[in-house]
Amino acid sequence: MAPCLPRSRLHGEGKGGWLEEALGAARWVHVPPNAKCALAAETPGQARAGHAHLRILAKAASRLVLCDEPSALLGSLFEELANDLGVELYFNYMIGEEPNTLVLESAAGISPEDERRYRTIRFGQFMCGTVAATRMPLIAFDLQRSTLECGAELKKAGVQAYAGYPLISHDRLLGTLAFATSKRSHMNADELSLMQTLSVQVAAVLERNRLCRSLRASEQAAQRHLALLQNVYSTAPVGLCFLDRDLRYVSVNETLARITGRPISEHLGRTLGEFIPEATPFKDLCKRVLETEQEVTNCELRVARPEGDHHWLVSVHPVRDEAGTMLGINVVVQEVTERKRAEQALLASEQALREADRRKDEFLVMLAHELRNPLAPIRTAIQVLDITGGDAPEAVRTRDMIARQVAHMARMIDDLLDVSRVARGKIELRKEPCDLARIVRQVTDDYAPSFQDNGIELLVSLPDEPVWAAGDHTRLAQVIGNLLHNALKFTDAGGRVIACLEADPATNTAVIVVEDSGIGMDPSMIPRVFETFSQADSSLDRRRGGLGLGLSLVHSLIAMHGGSVEAHSEGPGLGSTFRVRLPLSSTPVPSIRRPEPVRPATASREESLRVLVVEDNLDTADILKQFLALLGYQAEVAYTGPAGLAMGRTLAPDVVLCDLGLPGMDGYALARALRADPATAGAYLIAQTGYGHAEDRRRAQEAGFDLHMTKPIDPTELERVLSSVGTRA
Repeated sequence: MAPCLPRSRLHGEGKGGWLEEALGAARWVHVPPNAKCALAAETPGQARAGHAHLRILAKAASRLVLCDEPSALLGSLFEELANDLGVELYFNYMIGEEPNTLVLESAAGISPEDERRYRTIRFGQFMCGTVAATRMPLIAFDLQRSTLECGAELKKAGVQAYAGYPLISHDRLLGTLAFATSKRSHMNADELSLMQTLSVQVAAVLERNRLCRSLRASEQAAQRHLALLQNVYSTAPVGLCFLDRDLRYVSVNETLARITGRPISEHLGRTLGEFIPEATPFKDLCKRVLETEQEVTNCELRVARPEGDHHWLVSVHPVRDEAGTMLGINVVVQEVTERKRAEQALLASEQALREADRRKDEFLVMLAHELRNPLAPIRTAIQVLDITGGDAPEAVRTRDMIARQVAHMARMIDDLLDVSRVARGKIELRKEPCDLARIVRQVTDDYAPSFQDNGIELLVSLPDEPVWAAGDHTRLAQVIGNLLHNALKFTDAGGRVIACLEADPATNTAVIVVEDSGIGMDPSMIPRVFETFSQADSSLDRRRGGLGLGLSLVHSLIAMHGGSVEAHSEGPGLGSTFRVRLPLSSTPVPSIRRPEPVRPATASREESLRVLVVEDNLDTADILKQFLALLGYQAEVAYTGPAGLAMGRTLAPDVVLCDLGLPGMDGYALARALRADPATAGAYLIAQTGYGHAEDRRRAQEAGFDLHMTKPIDPTELERVLSSVGTRA
């Protein structure tokens, strides 16, 4: 940027002064805006020229005032000025988009190549850039003999005199306007005054046009914005209106008119009280906002109509002017009738589903109970046949077949009930320190005969040391049993199943793996394998089918233990792998020794226990009596609750096997009556029932039962219990 030189006093500058020292032979002066130049005495010819210049200025001013783009007019104006002023060059630069740059808007007297070359310049570059940088007029005479650096390019073009002016309006730089000539080395004061005045006029017109353009752009933007708002207002999917302080409708959109059922014209100019004479929550809401000047949003209102209730969400906002004076209220009304009806329908549907789910659970419980009742005499009958039926191979095979099918059916019933309990959150884990190695060993030992009978090799790999975890021993055994049962079901003879357990210190988990060489799974089946009722066997013969509950129970029970289970298969025919992870206990727990089962002691009929069976199912009651008699116990049967109470007073039994679902007097009432009677108060009461929920066990205990056994009762387990009672007696 060129330095800003001191302003000339315009008089008394002789040879040897600061101008000559700074610029050599050239004369360089700064002319303040609106300053009168008097570099030479005015002659009569100059006076006539001055009058001509005034006419040119007047004409230029009139043309500039009427034009929209002064820069476009400068070319024709310059043609008139050039002859009078004896200049053939002019440059009009305007501020560029980039900071501190000028862009050539119009020019005369230079080639198209130079126009392109000097199209954009920086502040301080060349003489026009210096004018912009200093915001001061710049006049240079006798430029060819000057050493001025910023005038080098004009010297090359042969320019001898230059006059440049900043275009400034309201202290805002708009650009520069410069005149130059290569025909003479000086310009007189009148010429400079004309150029400066013209520059001031151009700046004023440019600023005026800029303001006009800005105003027009603002008006157009405001009109577009207003049109957009009007369009949004009229087409908004919610009802909109503005009410003044008297609650008079000032504006209403089409949506609100549809909501109210009356045209817009009936709203405008009328008050809310006139439009809605009766008192309504809506009127009260609007009045409250006017009184408190506090907005209310999303207030739900219900309106009763002949076709049914209508529901609205109403928001009311106070409107104030710039001074804060309350002008009225804006009201937004959203029709939510269909949504409310959908919500009500959904709620009704959910209630229906919950009711259906409750009935389903009740049905499953009742189904299990009803299915267990016929299984009970069948299981007992098998034991009777084992005792009385002889050892003929065909008889043994038949009894074994019946026993297997009864066990399979009992297992499906238990799974069905457990799934229902999990879904309702009715299963409570009894967590204690568990040695997972011992549990896996016990379960695999129990299943080993089944694998052997089906020609499947069972390999078990367990660590020598205990693997401790906090869990429910019974439920964890059920998980492992279900995985082994699944492998047994889907592996053909000649196949192999591997069950292994290992601790993973890196994740502080125990990993139980059951891997089979069976039929495998399609990849699409794997994500669904743990879903309730999901089954891999969809064949018509259902050779491998079940209820699809075992793996669902595995997933639920492991999740309740804070663990995870995953399935993997390479595809059909390539076997399946199930991997269970359970958190390890934080501290080792000493081994817990479980008592060995008590075997029944041999006793004569005279010394044996007196057992009363109270059961309304005749087959179950009679076969159980026969079984107990074969074991050497004194057994009697009663088929109703009252009969059982009467028989108890006569027999004074040591043990009472009592069904809970008895006619006339249920098992709970009978137990309380037996406990209250001195003849039976000390008897060992066993509840036998198809209801196996924890709630059923709790109720049985509260009624006075010592033990709760779920049908079909395992005769071996019953024999163990009776033997234990006999030992205590």
